[in-house]
Amino acid sequence: MSGPSRRRVDAVTFDFWETLCRRRPGALEERRGELISVVAAGVGVTVDADTLDGAMSRVWDVYVEAWNANRQFSGNDAALWVATLLARSHPELASAAVQTSIVEAFHRAADDADLVLIVGVGEVLAALSAAGIKLGIICDVGFLASSELRRALDRHGVLSRFDHWSFSDEVGVFKPDRRIFEHALAGLGGVDPARSAHVGDIRRTDIAGARAMGMLAIRFSGVSDDRDGAHPEADVVIDDHRDLVDIVLGT
Repeated sequence: MSGPSRRRVDAVTFDFWETLCRRRPGALEERRGELISVVAAGVGVTVDADTLDGAMSRVWDVYVEAWNANRQFSGNDAALWVATLLARSHPELASAAVQTSIVEAFHRAADDADLVLIVGVGEVLAALSAAGIKLGIICDVGFLASSELRRALDRHGVLSRFDHWSFSDEVGVFKPDRRIFEHALAGLGGVDPARSAHVGDIRRTDIAGARAMGMLAIRFSGVSDDRDGAHPEADVVIDDHRDLVDIVLGT
C-alpha cells in the first residue's frame, strides 16, 4: 500500500473489471468462437480460427476507439459487427436468420463467462457495509451488459452489499466523464465527493475521473498494474483489497 490514507470516507465506489471481478484471459472469446462456429456449421460453412480471431480483434479495436472517445459501443453493437464481418468473407452467413443466430451466439457465450471474485472483495464489502459505509459501482461495461455483471455479483453473493450501480450502458457515458461519477454519488444519497472514495485499476478512467471529482482515488494493482505515466497516479495504491478497511475506517 502506498500514499496518504487518512480521510473521512462515507461512501466507496468500485470499478468492476479487474477490481471486483476478473476472468480467465481469452476464455470468453474462445466460447464465442465455438458457438458462432456451430451456427456457421449449421448452414454448411466452416469458419477458420484466423477469420474468427480477426473479426473479434477488429471489433475490440472499434470498441476501444469508442471507449477512448466516450462514445457508447454496446455488446449488441459488437455482436452485429462480428456477424457483418463474417458475412463479408462467407456470404452464406449473410441471411437475416443466420445473422440473428450469430448475434444470439455471441451473447449466449456470456452464460459461460467464468467471472471470479477477486480475493478479499467479499470480506471487505461486508466490513464496510457493516460500518455503515455506502457502497456503489462505477463501471465501463465492455461486451457484457450490466445485467450480466449484476448476475455475476449475485452468484458470488455480494450484489446485495451495493446500494447503487452506475454502469456505462445505463448512464450513457464512460469514465472519466464526471457524469457517471455524479450519477453514482447522487444514487448513494448525494454523498459529498470529498467524503467518498473510488477504487479502480485504470489511471485514465478510474483515477483521473475520481481525482477530477475530488474523491479519494485508490488504484487497485492486484490484478492489473497500470503504469501509464501519461495519466495521474492515485492518492493511494493497494494490491490487496483488505487494505481498504484501514484506509476507509482508520482501523
